[in-house]
Amino acid sequence: MYSITLGPLTLDFDAALITVPNKGDYDWMNEEWGDIRQEIVILQGETSAKVIGVTGRFAEKGPHAVEIISPHIFIESEVVDHLLTKPDTSGLSETKVRSAVRTVRHSWGKLISLDWKELGHAPGGTEYCILPTDGPAISMGFLRLDWNGLRIRPAS
Repeated sequence: MYSITLGPLTLDFDAALITVPNKGDYDWMNEEWGDIRQEIVILQGETSAKVIGVTGRFAEKGPHAVEIISPHIFIESEVVDHLLTKPDTSGLSETKVRSAVRTVRHSWGKLISLDWKELGHAPGGTEYCILPTDGPAISMGFLRLDWNGLRIRPAS
């Protein structure tokens, strides 16, 4: 199990995940991909963490800055607005960028993601923010966890 402490919150999770081709060939046109666990190293700061993937490629390796978004955000629409302000989205219509944003509900809150492949970036990747039910939004960068196994608790 891994833990990341972000000031008032601690994230506990069993696994970080990466996607690999089922046939072992990193051809981006390959349609057959599967998820595997990624070995990671966590460099814990006082109120944030840097996560480095030991396995994986490109954006999967990071480093991923995991931190509470500042100023604090507690509303889904404001998390989406935060994702819309990314420098690589300039020049794209707001409608196009919003169409690349997804929200999924979990027991701990909401997972809000921006799919860069949909915006024409190759090889793409997905950037994640989590919005805990009882806490401020957290930027996960391109770090993908086993979201169903994520637990968020007050820091001890």
